[in-house]
Amino acid sequence: MTFQNQAVLFIFLLLNIQMAGQNPSELENEIEKARVQKDTTALAQAWYNRAKYFDNNQDTEKSNHALRQAIYWAALNKNYKTSLSAANYYASNLSWEGKTDSAIYYYNYAIDAGIKNSDSLKIASVLINLADEYASSGNYIEAANHAIMAVRIKETMKDSTNLAYFYQKVGEVYKQAGETEKWKSYINKSYRLIKIEKCASISAIAAIYNDLGGIAEKKGNYNQALLYYDTLVTIGKKNEYNNAIGVALSNSATIYKLKGEFKKAIEAATEARKYKTNTSYQQLYDNNLLAELLLASGDPSEALKFAGESVSDSNTDNFPEEKMRALKLMYLIEKENRHFEKALLWNEKYQLLSDSIRDKDIRTKILDLELAYETEKKENQIELLTSENQFKTQRIKTGLILLVVLVLIILLILYIQQIRRKQALLIQNDLQQKVLRSQMNPHFIFNVLGSIQNFLLSNDNKKAAKYLSQFASLTRATLEYSATETITLTNELNMLKEYMELEKMRNPGKFDFTVLADENIESDFIRIPPMMIQPFIENAIKHGFSDIDYPGLLTLKISDKDKWVEFVIEDNGKGLNTEKAETGHHSMAMQIFEKRRKLIQQKHKKEFKFEIKNLKDTDALKSGVRICINVPVLDYD
Repeated sequence: MTFQNQAVLFIFLLLNIQMAGQNPSELENEIEKARVQKDTTALAQAWYNRAKYFDNNQDTEKSNHALRQAIYWAALNKNYKTSLSAANYYASNLSWEGKTDSAIYYYNYAIDAGIKNSDSLKIASVLINLADEYASSGNYIEAANHAIMAVRIKETMKDSTNLAYFYQKVGEVYKQAGETEKWKSYINKSYRLIKIEKCASISAIAAIYNDLGGIAEKKGNYNQALLYYDTLVTIGKKNEYNNAIGVALSNSATIYKLKGEFKKAIEAATEARKYKTNTSYQQLYDNNLLAELLLASGDPSEALKFAGESVSDSNTDNFPEEKMRALKLMYLIEKENRHFEKALLWNEKYQLLSDSIRDKDIRTKILDLELAYETEKKENQIELLTSENQFKTQRIKTGLILLVVLVLIILLILYIQQIRRKQALLIQNDLQQKVLRSQMNPHFIFNVLGSIQNFLLSNDNKKAAKYLSQFASLTRATLEYSATETITLTNELNMLKEYMELEKMRNPGKFDFTVLADENIESDFIRIPPMMIQPFIENAIKHGFSDIDYPGLLTLKISDKDKWVEFVIEDNGKGLNTEKAETGHHSMAMQIFEKRRKLIQQKHKKEFKFEIKNLKDTDALKSGVRICINVPVLDYD
């Protein structure tokens, strides 16, 4: 996390968020008032205000709790404006904590809310944050795509508000990707906007000067870099922007270190600690910087104190690069102290961590480069031998060329096979993730938790405990089985029953369900693909029983057909609407089902059929839908 990654500040500036002025008791009253009035819009905003208050007082844990509540109530009320702001805010907090995957999820959640709210400019703000997150995790292609998309939105909308910051962020992506010239180009573009009204906020100006210092440092112009960082200190003091001062002093310390002026470097790094935001990453970074400076200045004992704080920090696992830096420092310090046994232990830990965080794709690219180099070297050797032995016949030359071509063709075939295997694995992993997302969609989660909360508020603790236990069991099973290829029929049925129980709890009096299985079926010994039936049951409940004025009945029949299990799902709902296609979650779930069905058929060479029809097509007196699915048993040859 660098100075440019201050997503929280960015939210304040771009989404026009004002820090809540209320005190805790006023915030509590605001929430209680909204709850009594059952005003979910006001309740979402009240929790959001509470989150801002705690964040301003550096209580991230309470701020995150309040943001989750704001997201829940905003989603319940389809308040997309608050959903966008709260999700973007929460994602930036998660980013500070090093929880990249969760941060990316909530940034995308915010973008979805922005699309539903038709707010292009706020979408651009979230896109630039998401680009920053991708860049920090090393996914530079996605980072560049999202950052450039954000800039295009701003330019298309002809919105110049803080445009300099957007250009600076695109440059930051190219900087992290090692594209120095493109980095410089975007920073120069943003620098030209500094003096134009509304084009650059204080945070943008600070970030631009910080980048100018970095560019000068990369060129080796250390004195010029120090001048830029001094300007950044002045900007920070003038605008009471303490974090800018702290970052400028830290960067100055690095410049003094490069110049060999270790006393000034240590003074600047120590002074920087007084100004910086007190985050886990910042503490690790500052401790490592001081440890490096003290070691370089010949004070390993004092360096050991700061490096030791880093490696003992419980948050180091969230920031592997800084953890690796701290482990290496411990090795160098103990080596300098001539504690060779301890030094070897630290070096071993450093090497293990270094190996574990190397990306597999990067290692593959390195192997490909080595292979290309070796092939080129062999070709050069062949050409050299040919020139030195011109007396050899044309047949030998032709044979050598054919041999090289054959080797290259074999290598190409192996390379293509390797790519196909990786693509197949990626497709399978992608489907597993989509299955998990389709099974545990946010609306279902929020609605179930809301219903359980209602039981608690009405003091019906037994029902709340029962359904909370079922929800926990279903969630645990979904997470466990979404990554597996097979599941026992018993476990599949248990999951379906828990799902229907929760839906029944969520919609009291709307429908009932019955599960009928063959008496002789050995469900503990039959293994089938997991979570294939739930989307159809969900669709029956969600669409079949909507807008009916009589009790719904859902029947699930299970029969053992030797090489497959037959599932028959029948409801007495309003039936299929053949004139209008269903959209949304159902459509996505059906697409995932169809892809999984084809993949299972192709991989296991087993028939996998399903059929859907309206009951009124065969009996005009009946209503509803009958679905028959023949799921192959995967433990038979």
